[in-house]
Amino acid sequence: MAYNGQDMVTGKSWRFWAFLMGLALTVALFILAWAYPKFPGDDQVLHSIQGLQATQTTWLDGVARSLDLLGELPVVLGLVGGLTLILFAAGRRADALMAIAALVFMAAGQILKPVVGRARPDDLLAGAESAGFGFPSGHSVYAFLFGGLLIYFAGSLISNMWVRRIVQASICLWVVFMGTSRVYLGVHWPSDVIGGFMFGTIALAVIITLRNTLGSR
Repeated sequence: MAYNGQDMVTGKSWRFWAFLMGLALTVALFILAWAYPKFPGDDQVLHSIQGLQATQTTWLDGVARSLDLLGELPVVLGLVGGLTLILFAAGRRADALMAIAALVFMAAGQILKPVVGRARPDDLLAGAESAGFGFPSGHSVYAFLFGGLLIYFAGSLISNMWVRRIVQASICLWVVFMGTSRVYLGVHWPSDVIGGFMFGTIALAVIITLRNTLGSR
């Protein structure tokens, strides 16, 4: 994903208006999540995804719990912090600042949870744990932001087109699986995950636009 920094800031591009529309939709979704404990279809989708457990062996539970661990705070700080240090060491200071900005937005997503104040589902699978409020899904915000940064960096660091596409597609699948696993474990409504992805989209657009705008000066 590439943005022309000046066009995004001045409104000379469709991306600017697309961003404003996305921002408005995200704000509206947050307001609705504050007003309603769940959205139409949340129950049906959650139970459909959890129904996969009846047709699969226990490996699916293991995958979901492994993804859960990947989104825990120590792992997040380790992965994003490690990426930041690698970028600084490689002389890519602007990219390193992007990673730091991503951490700030991840923290903002956590701060917004008690503001929205939406309760989590009561459909936990055996062994799954949840605490606090559910909207937006913190794991989904983290996956979208961290995955988005990796996709962005892969675009400039991997020269071979096929390798680059395979890496980027694999990261996209990881992001989707991360969100789906939150619903499968019963710790989030599907709309919590959608809210996390939408918040991550807006945050990623801001981060990339600022990087390209400042980098062009």
